[in-house]
Formats: sequence, structure tokens, C-alpha cells
Amino acid sequence: MVAAGLAGAAAVATLSGVHGAGAAPHTKKLLVRYATQAPCTIYPNFPKDGVLGNTGRTWTIPDRQTIVWRYNVNQTWAAVSDPERAARKQFPWWGFTRQSCIGRSVEQTGYPAGQPVPTRILSGRSQQASGWREVVFSVPPAAVTSHHHRVRDNGTLRDPANFVIGNVFPGWHVEVTGRTRSHGHWVEVYVPNARRWGYLEAGNLA
Repeated sequence: MVAAGLAGAAAVATLSGVHGAGAAPHTKKLLVRYATQAPCTIYPNFPKDGVLGNTGRTWTIPDRQTIVWRYNVNQTWAAVSDPERAARKQFPWWGFTRQSCIGRSVEQTGYPAGQPVPTRILSGRSQQASGWREVVFSVPPAAVTSHHHRVRDNGTLRDPANFVIGNVFPGWHVEVTGRTRSHGHWVEVYVPNARRWGYLEAGNLA
């Protein structure tokens, strides 16, 4: 079992990530909206061989609708958010889709319309002085302290800077490590159904 200090702690997940030394004033628009130029099928976890958690959980944003771009995983896939599902708090609203279905930016405060999706790989907009921050999509493994630990609530899997790298569902089991951040609010786990290491809010664990 996770130590009591972990089990009861849960940080409020922020979309802006973690800001350390060198952060710029909080004026950078992090979640930029684009129009879809084709239907975008969204997968809750990055689709690759062995991933089981996407079965029956994909959804589609139709053509000429709004999608939020966060970062590119590679030249084909992007991490995105569905603003309509987010507004309804319909989990999950983060996921992964093919970049080819995303068109140009729409009119919005803090970002010009008509811009294509950035070509940067594993780099997301941030409040850092450079305006960008690396995404650690493959979080390094850590020593497991609790095996086959059940997940209690819906949760997002995050990298050390709080970028979303996957989703975790109630009833799933994870391998829990002793590595934490944010004073134990986040604990590193391995998610077999997603085949990914990352940080999950400790409060999501049973």
C-alpha cells in the first residue's frame, strides 16, 4: 500500500505545468485552439503495440470544430484536449490524435488566428522565459514499492512538468513507486494498460 501521507494527498492539477526558476510572467497562452480540418479521432492513451486502455474509449471531434493543441509527440501524433468535453467535465478530455486532422488556429484572446500547428517535437508552450518547455514523454522508471495497486478515480498521467502524457481509469491497477513530487501530491507509477510510466495524483489511488 502507498504510505498514508501519499494516499490522502492530491494536488489540484494545473494546465500550465510546473514553473521553476527562470519562469516568465504568466502571460503566455498555453492552450491554443485550432479548427479541425478533418474528423479527429482521439485516443485516451498514446496508441502503440500492447496498449489495452484505448479499447472502447476513443471519440471523434468532427470536421470544422475546435480542438486544443498542447504538444507534438512525434511528426504524426499530437497531444490535444477536447474543449467541449472539458467544459462538461466529461473524462477524459485529454488524448492523442493525428496532427493531419488539425487545421489552423481560430480567433481567440492571446493568439493570432490562421496559424498552423507548431512543428516542434516534445515541446509545449510554457511560462518559461523561452516560451517553451520540454515534455518528458518517457518518464524514467523508478523502484516499485507497491504492486498491482488499484486506481480509485479518474486521473491524468503527467510528466515532471505536469504535461499530460496519458489517462488512468478507475479499476485499473498500477505499479506504485517511492518517487514523488509536489510534497507527495504526485506519485510515479507504471500503468500496464497504457504501457507508460508517469505521475498520478496520489489521491486517485485506493
